[in-house]
Amino acid sequence: MKKNLLLAMALIAALGSASAAGLSVSEFAILSNGRVNSAGLFMLSTRMNLDMLVEGGAKFAAWFRMSFASDDLESYFENLYATPDPIDPAQAIPILDATRGFAVRTAAVSIQEAFGSPLELTLFAGRLDEFCSGSDFPALFGTKTFSTKLKGFMYYPDGIGGDPSRWYDGLHTAYGTGLRLSLPGENFRPYLYLYQDLWMGQGTWSADARVLFNSERVKLEGFLGATFPAAEAGLYRAGLLFHYDTGAIGDFYAQVGIPRWDPAAAFGPELLYFMFEPRIDFGFGALNLSLFFHPAWYLQAPTGEDGSLDMRVDLNFGDLTDDGIMGGVETLLAYDPESATVPLTVESAAYVQTIMSGVRIDAKLTVRAFPFPDVWYGIFMPSLGLTTSF
Repeated sequence: MKKNLLLAMALIAALGSASAAGLSVSEFAILSNGRVNSAGLFMLSTRMNLDMLVEGGAKFAAWFRMSFASDDLESYFENLYATPDPIDPAQAIPILDATRGFAVRTAAVSIQEAFGSPLELTLFAGRLDEFCSGSDFPALFGTKTFSTKLKGFMYYPDGIGGDPSRWYDGLHTAYGTGLRLSLPGENFRPYLYLYQDLWMGQGTWSADARVLFNSERVKLEGFLGATFPAAEAGLYRAGLLFHYDTGAIGDFYAQVGIPRWDPAAAFGPELLYFMFEPRIDFGFGALNLSLFFHPAWYLQAPTGEDGSLDMRVDLNFGDLTDDGIMGGVETLLAYDPESATVPLTVESAAYVQTIMSGVRIDAKLTVRAFPFPDVWYGIFMPSLGLTTSF
């Protein structure tokens, strides 16, 4: 871990000192969630993301993304300088696991006008691009953020299937070693990905075709992908993101797709990833209704959430982009038919989002209405997120 950290810091220093290179931190985010654990103690769980971008001029760009892979930043700090007995694996292994916080998630080199053509060629290792998440539209086309809030660690602190290192964000993510071809355009952007798919392991290869379209009222993104050799006849995936802004009474957002399809197996509705979100704008505020049907597979792994359904009602006031502040109240109903104890949970939350001195602050106080926890103060689950860029 320390060797990787020193190597990364040396790479930063070398690239940052290069005369043609520029180093910037595109995003720095910290998110803390508070809740009562099984022992009845109130505890904080913190996650940190750090995105660094190294640019090398108009024709060439290199970047890498660093983050903390640890699910619990407090455990990382607690065990960072611990000195376990090397003879006692029971003592050493948990500490080594807890200190594996630092990770380089993406390393990539992008070449503009590759081979004298208008194409952009990117060679990458690690994770690159979340498909149908909506996050690329502001960066590519300068649009406002329109993606659903029902994603990420803020809404799913327990992760997917009880694994806090995984959470929903889009329908698929390219992960491995390979290349990406794209054709830059003002309102249209096609991509082609060819890579060794590390979701499936070395020796497995994937290809994905992806297209983004932007207009004043309509945003569209779609993709098709295949993985070989896998299963009997390969594995396939497809998805669509759709956003329509009426310009007056509100907008409509949807994500529909199949993250993983094995043609040799039976096809069922549990394979669908389905997000349906109408939003009603009444001037000084908005009412958002979200319906999310969880898929049986996500990022090539089973979710254990077949048939799970989330419904969110969000009443908010203000505009974060125009006013610099937004607040509201939301209620989340989560139904899990596979749960042997409590298939339904109900949570309500008051939240405030604001921007101060270039820092976005997301504060939320969630109250667990049902089922009632073993200790009364377990109903309170606060969270605080800080995001900025340099």
